[in-house]
Amino acid sequence: MTKKFLIQLLFVCALLILTVSPVAAQAPTPTATLAPTEGPPASDRPVVMIDSYALSTTPARGEDFSMSILFLNSGRRPSYNLFIEFVSGELIPRGNGGMQTIYQLIMGEKKGLSQGFTVNADLWDARLATVVINLEYSDDLGNSYADSFAIAIDLKVPTYAAVLPTPTPTPISQPQLVIDSFDSDVEILQPGTAFELSMLITNLGNSGAHSAAMVLGGGSVEVNPEGTPQPGISGGGGEFTIFAPLESSNVKFVGDIGPGETISVSQKIIVNVSTAPGAYSLKYSFIYTTESGERIEDNQVITLLIYRMPMLEVGFYQDPGQLLAFQPNNLPLQVMNLGKQGVVLGNMTVSSEKASLENNTALVGPIEAGFYFTLDSMIIPNEPGPLDLKVSINYTDDFNQPRVYETVLTLDVMEGEPFPGGEGLPQGDGMDMTINGELPSDGNFGGEETFWQKIIRFFRGLLGLDSSVQNNLPQSGPYEEMPPDEMIQPVVVP
Repeated sequence: MTKKFLIQLLFVCALLILTVSPVAAQAPTPTATLAPTEGPPASDRPVVMIDSYALSTTPARGEDFSMSILFLNSGRRPSYNLFIEFVSGELIPRGNGGMQTIYQLIMGEKKGLSQGFTVNADLWDARLATVVINLEYSDDLGNSYADSFAIAIDLKVPTYAAVLPTPTPTPISQPQLVIDSFDSDVEILQPGTAFELSMLITNLGNSGAHSAAMVLGGGSVEVNPEGTPQPGISGGGGEFTIFAPLESSNVKFVGDIGPGETISVSQKIIVNVSTAPGAYSLKYSFIYTTESGERIEDNQVITLLIYRMPMLEVGFYQDPGQLLAFQPNNLPLQVMNLGKQGVVLGNMTVSSEKASLENNTALVGPIEAGFYFTLDSMIIPNEPGPLDLKVSINYTDDFNQPRVYETVLTLDVMEGEPFPGGEGLPQGDGMDMTINGELPSDGNFGGEETFWQKIIRFFRGLLGLDSSVQNNLPQSGPYEEMPPDEMIQPVVVP
């Protein structure tokens, strides 16, 4: 074997090695096949989502429209107390502030609602508008959940003409029902008061409202699962803690109301007995059909004032007995608080046109429930017969307004013989105790105290009045006791 042959043999072997090695290096590496795995278990919670939605019309900027939304619970638990918030932005909620609720959605159930919107007038040349919907709800275990959705709608973009004149806008034909005024047949509303509320309803729109209904506490338009408005009215979601309908349901049929027409509607309502005094709002919804067949809901609120007036009884804590004309008589007056709460009263005044009274004014102050206040007055009737006694008590109501409680007590006055020679008092030598025929009002007769002055002081002492000797005239000398045989004998009235 020659050297040249060996060199050729080595060259062929090297060529074979370079040819075969890349093929072996490029051989595919076997990969392990992953076994199929089971998916995650279904969520054991309520899952509320938007199933579908529809628009009443394709709006342009500044126009009103309504959106019907259908909610679906695709979870494995029921959901309760769904609170739905439509966030104001490019689409502005109207009619209810963008707040609505759904009581419950069981598993697989669908419920819909309708929400009115106005497209923001600042969306110049916009072709799309979005609204964010925040959703909060809970399950039967008390767990709370929150979700947020965004819905986009198409907008109509007006076509601008370069040379055409500006068209005159056509007014939108739309009714608008408002409560023009209202009144109650009971002037002062208190807890437990049943009253009739009368309202004047006016259509301020430029078209008629057909088949209108008034809903106490608020209502809404019924929609089917697809979100289409239905003829029914939902009035069960209102607030009836303070005011509740009486003798009828909270839905009252009104009828057709033409543009500019005013009608009168009344409803019987009762105030809850546990209501505290204050100013309370009462919501009303008017649901009607427009001339184009669209169902509209107008919501309004009125305010009613609730008082808690004192329940008083004025009488006598004991029998005053027979009253005699021209003679002093005792009046044992009593004010009883018959209410369930304490009251604070002001001045109590007793007056009569046919009698003179003393100690007839007093400050009452606080009286607890079931307690009383007494006042002992003295009355001297001017004539026999029926006598009206007027009792007035001042106080301040729950809205800091001054008020007066008044009542009249009727008494029977018997015939009383007046003292001879005067208006009910004796006269004679040294016994004339009148000044120009009238009895001094302060009891000061301007001389020595006589027997009748002592009698009057005695009665004043029994009534709790000032019974001290009142003599303002100076005496000429020291007091000397009169001998018994020279004392003036009083006139005895039979």
